[in-house]
Amino acid sequence: MKDSPPIDDRMLDAMIGQTRPRIERAMKILRRPQARVGVIPSPLGKLLVAESDRGLAAIHFLFISGGERTLELLRRKFDLIENEPTVRRIGKEIDRVFEGGIDAVDRPVDLSLVESDFQRRAYTFLRKVPAGAVITYHGLAATVGSPDAQRAIGTSMATNPIPIFVPCHRVIKSDGTIGNYGGGVDNKIKLLRAEGFDVGRDLRLPSRAVMGHRHTKIFCRPDCSASRRADPNDALIFADAECAGHAGLRACKLCKPG
Repeated sequence: MKDSPPIDDRMLDAMIGQTRPRIERAMKILRRPQARVGVIPSPLGKLLVAESDRGLAAIHFLFISGGERTLELLRRKFDLIENEPTVRRIGKEIDRVFEGGIDAVDRPVDLSLVESDFQRRAYTFLRKVPAGAVITYHGLAATVGSPDAQRAIGTSMATNPIPIFVPCHRVIKSDGTIGNYGGGVDNKIKLLRAEGFDVGRDLRLPSRAVMGHRHTKIFCRPDCSASRRADPNDALIFADAECAGHAGLRACKLCKPG
């Protein structure tokens, strides 16, 4: 070693420069992503919230069992860090829903906790259903390419890791009743009412609801002949004509809804 010639500084810099990209790639593999977590009060009860750098990763209703399971799933994917400012901001967005802010829950989401491609497709499409509109379980199943998978859609809605922001409360039964909800039926009613649906004691949508068709961009009364001829799997149900118009649809010239 004593007799070895000294390494030129420029040669050393070149060697470090060559190895640095490989080291950085290896460090990225070793470094786990982080998620900011915390508990917030809300009009729907206390919520456990987690957000990664990619978006909102989890919301869990703490009055329902399974909070520890949610934390365990999060720990498998992320290093968890308590962060009160982050969760407070998310809480304010949920509060805005009940103050009439229909676009308050449009923030990005991170579907890292979702393993099934079928569920990913269902959740991704569901985010396109606007506030003030709902889709049936059958309609959602057909939209993601599996019209006979209504039961799988029901399971997907019940296990949705990011309720409210992946709006599973906007999925209802084909008979017009609102169906179940992972956060409790009372909370589903609260969310639907906040978005314009005057849900009655029979848990049905209001009579002033209109049928909107995603491809024609036309909305009709439910008893309109044009509505009955349309593909039901192409339909969204809007709280009223105003909600349909806000979503960019135009009124049917036959039944003149609204």
